[in-house]
Amino acid sequence: MRTTSFKNLFLAPAFALFVTISACPASGQTPAGGDVVMVLSFENTSNRPEYNWVGESFANSVAELLSKPGLIVVSNDERELAYQRLRLPSTVIPSRATAIKLAREAKATMIVIGTYSVTPPPESGQAGDKADDKSAIEAYVQVTARVIKVNEGRTLGEVLDGAWATRQFDFGGLLTTLQNIQGRIAYQILYQRDKALPFSQNQLVQEATKIPQRAFESYVKGVQLSERDPKRANYLKNAIRFYSDANGGAVYPQAVFELGRFYMIEGKWREATEYFTRLQKKDPHYTEAAFYAGLGYAKLGDFGRSLASLVPLSAEMPLIGIYNNAGAVAVQASREEKKEAERVRLLQQGTSFLDRAAKSAPDDQMVHFNYAYSLFLAGKYAEVAEQLRPVITADPRDGQAYFLFAKALEKIGKSEAAAAADDQARRYLQTYAKWQTEWQKSQTTSNVSLRMRDVLSRDDVSDLMRKKAVAANVDAGSATQDLLGKARDLYQAGRDDEALPELHRVVMIEPTNAEAYLLSGRINQRRGDQEAAIAALKTAIFWDPKLIDAHILLGRIFLERGDRGEATKYASSAMTIDANNQEAIALQRQVTMGKN
Repeated sequence: MRTTSFKNLFLAPAFALFVTISACPASGQTPAGGDVVMVLSFENTSNRPEYNWVGESFANSVAELLSKPGLIVVSNDERELAYQRLRLPSTVIPSRATAIKLAREAKATMIVIGTYSVTPPPESGQAGDKADDKSAIEAYVQVTARVIKVNEGRTLGEVLDGAWATRQFDFGGLLTTLQNIQGRIAYQILYQRDKALPFSQNQLVQEATKIPQRAFESYVKGVQLSERDPKRANYLKNAIRFYSDANGGAVYPQAVFELGRFYMIEGKWREATEYFTRLQKKDPHYTEAAFYAGLGYAKLGDFGRSLASLVPLSAEMPLIGIYNNAGAVAVQASREEKKEAERVRLLQQGTSFLDRAAKSAPDDQMVHFNYAYSLFLAGKYAEVAEQLRPVITADPRDGQAYFLFAKALEKIGKSEAAAAADDQARRYLQTYAKWQTEWQKSQTTSNVSLRMRDVLSRDDVSDLMRKKAVAANVDAGSATQDLLGKARDLYQAGRDDEALPELHRVVMIEPTNAEAYLLSGRINQRRGDQEAAIAALKTAIFWDPKLIDAHILLGRIFLERGDRGEATKYASSAMTIDANNQEAIALQRQVTMGKN
């Protein structure tokens, strides 16, 4: 049973190989790891601006659907940042050349571009937001998508009959089937890149349509509006309601996050935190939502909940902004804590966060000010002075920093320097008299404001997420090499039954690993199963046409079978790859001389 099972395993990915191996050269294929894809908004060619939301829906939906193991996807946030760096309005549909520039800015190796046209029913005129259900159902969309390989500067395709044939994906259907179309396009893109996909088109379509159509449409229309437009909130609320109604009260995470941002921008922190806290770790934008929930709770004076959001987040996303805010909130909480032991614990916690942030960001003056103040509260005045010097140098008009600097210098006996700093504090701190009176009475500084980061850098989040994605691919590659090494050792020891399961695990992680198929071919040849060996070796060549050992072994197998035509073909291809390879030369001699 084991033999049959693994024979089927290596036959399955080879279904396309028996048509024509020559149609699948290396230039038409991409290894499973290493590609970064960016999806741009599709262009509306129907001259109907009321359907512009459809183009952005492709950028959102297809990007999410392409996020599969072995392929890193440029997030929508990263895409927006690339537009900003090139000073392009996010609503502009770029030319092919500009699209490639955007891709390079985002460090993408592939870009997905497309066009679409929408034809409303004749009787409805222009179907817009107020169109009735009938016109919405009957509207028809026609879509064309292409994939451009950035480094090559050409559309993805393959060699057919000796010429390069570009590949484009054309789909059409009712506008209400838009998500279905997006699922099919995403599947075709993935399949064109990796024909050994471990899932079917139907599975990807199911994933694409998991968001109810009305919820999806409301969300896309909402996020296209300006951040302060009241209609934005209305669309997002509708999206959340439609999603909840169709899914038993479940949360639509993307819409919930954007509605939280809307209230945050409006300064309505209670409403904002209510929405931000609905997101789970598995949801998109969870990091930003947790960060802004922590910020919101701090602004509302609820430091306990603020720390409950920020402290766990700091372990998962070690970013300066998160460390700074977690430290600042902990220090602020310590100032208001009545119990001495808890006050000391909170101050130590805050100081620890700020110490890490200061070491990681030596030029971040916000962090150094907060760290200095935490040290001030702990009575470490010499260290306070060291932390505040760069803060004052960066901003010579920082009255708060001068005030703390003066008091720290005073505490360590540097009277003259303290007096000079105090003069600057009097000059730049408008509330100096109030602060000085409190200091003289109680040696406290309750009016000092800790400095919170109000915006979490999307650059920082995107960079960290990209690094994690790359690391995941590296880890998968490392695991693949370990499994391959084990399989090689088992093969050398003649333990074929144990080697095959290891190769099974390799192709589960990396379906395009040519060496795994080559080794499977060797094993099946040794076991006398020529059909399985041929299938595996052809699959190896499919993924790596220059894998000379697979060509040579196929030539030998066909020679043994008496199929001199096939043997000659593989002997010739081996010689084309490396005319100096001794095994290839020996095979060519056998074929030419007619000797077995």
